[in-house]
Amino acid sequence: MNKKVTINDIAKMANVAKSTVSRYLNGGSVSAQTRLKIERIVQEQRYTPNTFAQSLKQQTNHTIGVIVPRLDSIAQSDMLRGLDECNQEDTFLIVNAYQDPKRELAAIEKLQSQNVGGIILLTANLTDEIRAALTASPLPIVIQGQDEPDFHRVIMADQHGGETVGAYVKTLHPKNVLLLNVNAEIDHAVGHDRFMGIKAALAQTPYTEVMTDFKLDTAKHDAKKAMAADQYDLVIGATDRIAVGAMQSGYALHQKPQYIGFGQSFFSETVTPNLTSFEFSFFEAGKQLYRLFVKVRDESPQTIQRVVIDGQLVIRDSTGPQH
Repeated sequence: MNKKVTINDIAKMANVAKSTVSRYLNGGSVSAQTRLKIERIVQEQRYTPNTFAQSLKQQTNHTIGVIVPRLDSIAQSDMLRGLDECNQEDTFLIVNAYQDPKRELAAIEKLQSQNVGGIILLTANLTDEIRAALTASPLPIVIQGQDEPDFHRVIMADQHGGETVGAYVKTLHPKNVLLLNVNAEIDHAVGHDRFMGIKAALAQTPYTEVMTDFKLDTAKHDAKKAMAADQYDLVIGATDRIAVGAMQSGYALHQKPQYIGFGQSFFSETVTPNLTSFEFSFFEAGKQLYRLFVKVRDESPQTIQRVVIDGQLVIRDSTGPQH
């Protein structure tokens, strides 16, 4: 009786590592040339995988923990759709951290104890405790949201977006500007990076910065309080949602400043006037995030991987002369 061919045998015949054959059999990332070579040998040798062992391996390696800061965010929802768009064989275990670092840390620890195959972390900020937990983890990990140099990551070009908005603001020649920002300790990329270029552009222009949060009602309340106390001819929100909250306050106060937001959401084209916004494709960010995770998991790159998602300024009626 002929000996049953093993993965080791196929690896020797193809002159590749056993892990490469394993990735091929599990649908992982393998070069086209290597894939053809292994495929030919598998067919010639009539190799049949151990489906039970393979299913156990897939159960261990193909469940990905995905931690999100909040589920009511259009950006987060679009990124999750992007992840799923590219996914073919993985299962996502989604955990909502409610923008709470303690919950985020607990989620990381819990996912590790459940023996997931890796973690994708959509984060607003990394505390020292979270950094330490991620660094100590043996799992493949990719983060999104913050430009943390020690981790594989996908980030939005927030600083470039702010610089682009800042250059556009100069063409509007505003006389008094309201900035509706979020605390950088809550989200550094949005609260700090996104506003660097804007503040530089306003160096010679009076402006007031008000800290709010990502909720529409809170932004509306904070904007109304600021706009009731002073007259502004331009309002810039850290997100489209915040800018729309300010627009609602402006209507209530019978004021008509110009408005600019950030994001890519249904808000931009459903409000009247349509909102000028620096738009990022969060759906594309989700796709890139999944592709990067697969690369990290299957190829274990020796250098830290950094993917930047750029955007574009879309000018609409909210910064027009008759808005």
